[in-house]
Amino acid sequence: MSQQSLDYREHLILFVDDEQKTRKYFAKLFGKTFRVVLAEDGVNGLERFREYQDEIGVVVTDQRMPNETGSEFLEKVALLKPSVVRILSTAYADIDAAVDSVNKGGIYRYITKPWEVPELEVTLKRAMELYMVRLEREELVRQKMMSVEILAASDRIVSLAALSMFQNSGLRRVGEALKAVVRLSEEQGERPVTERGIAEGLSWRELYRRHLSFLGTVSASLPPDLTSPENLGFDERCAVRDVLDPIVASSGGKVVWNEPRATPPDWPGPVDAMQSVVRPFIDTLSDLVGSDGNLQFEEVLSGLEIGFPGRPVRQVLQPMVSSSGEEPSRPALDLIGSLIRMAHHGGMFDFLPDPNRSESRLRIGFDVSRVERAPEDGYEELAADLVGNELFWSRYVE
Repeated sequence: MSQQSLDYREHLILFVDDEQKTRKYFAKLFGKTFRVVLAEDGVNGLERFREYQDEIGVVVTDQRMPNETGSEFLEKVALLKPSVVRILSTAYADIDAAVDSVNKGGIYRYITKPWEVPELEVTLKRAMELYMVRLEREELVRQKMMSVEILAASDRIVSLAALSMFQNSGLRRVGEALKAVVRLSEEQGERPVTERGIAEGLSWRELYRRHLSFLGTVSASLPPDLTSPENLGFDERCAVRDVLDPIVASSGGKVVWNEPRATPPDWPGPVDAMQSVVRPFIDTLSDLVGSDGNLQFEEVLSGLEIGFPGRPVRQVLQPMVSSSGEEPSRPALDLIGSLIRMAHHGGMFDFLPDPNRSESRLRIGFDVSRVERAPEDGYEELAADLVGNELFWSRYVE
């Protein structure tokens, strides 16, 4: 907040003192710099405060007044409007009470009589500046909370649309795949929630319709062989490297191996069946990254870790996490479909932060026991996964 842009008359100062001369003196001294409201005691001061509550930014009151002390009056003011800046004016004999009020009561400053006028003017300016800062902070918090509330409702609408669209699909763990889509669409690191805000004036009915349309396009585009092979199992285990080496070899240099960091557990087999599950995702991701870079494969304890430029992936997935109503592109449909394919066959996804934020890092593992333990009714699993929406709460409500 620059000093040049400050308007000290934007908000009121309430001055309370039982001496008429002192009230007139204060108004004469500071009436040109500030807008001043006067009151003769705590009762009148409370009336004036309630009358101008939205406009008052600073309250200055004398300590010694009839019926109640200035510190008692300021306690009442604080209950009505915690953001108001409170100043206690006191004679030197009451200095101990003033110091105690500052220490215990949250009073901004105490000033002693007789006043040093230049010093008091500086104190009033700093107090008004503090009030303006508090207002700005409250507005930022209000906007963030509004965005969080909107996002909470929006995420629930996405979930309802997914439930409606996939309830009879026979697909397993669709919620896991859609969470991965959301994570892939996000910037690395923290960013303001308002960047994912909902278009102004958009009704919940229209928002639901748009999400339903998007997911309907996704559902209609899914390939018919998505659920095949019928079953993967550990009776035919296969090493991660055996599955991926042929895919790397056929990528034309778009996919490269880095040094392994650990020996991962075997994936369920047979090998050719597992290749048919993971190849669509790797091929689609490689095409999306294009000239921005390549895919870096590393064997890790949990399975496979893939490093790749995140920007082109985020761009193609933005319609999934926005309210624009834009139809998904063919690459977006292919990527989402490939994630649903892997999730259906027990795929697990984990995302890692990257310090330079230019690269996304995704870990993929397979646990077919999750598929075996899944309820026979896929709708029940999808409902629990989406409506619970743990991903949303972990991201935004902290």
